[in-house]
Amino acid sequence: MLAGFVASLAYKPGWRFKLAGPGNRFLCVYAETPDSQRPARTRLTQHQFEFPDPLPDERDLCRWVRDRLLEVERHECCEFLAFAGRRPFFPNHQDEGSPYADVERWD
Repeated sequence: MLAGFVASLAYKPGWRFKLAGPGNRFLCVYAETPDSQRPARTRLTQHQFEFPDPLPDERDLCRWVRDRLLEVERHECCEFLAFAGRRPFFPNHQDEGSPYADVERWD
């Protein structure tokens, strides 16, 4: 079920989806976006989310994917949003904590 579901997903140009991880229980979202530190350059970013257990029906699974994409978009918003040359909401990356957590870096 999941393989066919993930194969049917489509979003923005440069974004793609893959089923991966242990037991193929993870949705990988690959987003090709401008680099927030060097906007003339693009980068491919991976976001990985474990599917809920038990798996919901297809309608609820679509909502779940939408909610994960909104988390990714929120992360990207915080990467790029600047005030007077500062990025006070610049999100966590890799080992800093959840990349989807609220972060404020005013100082």
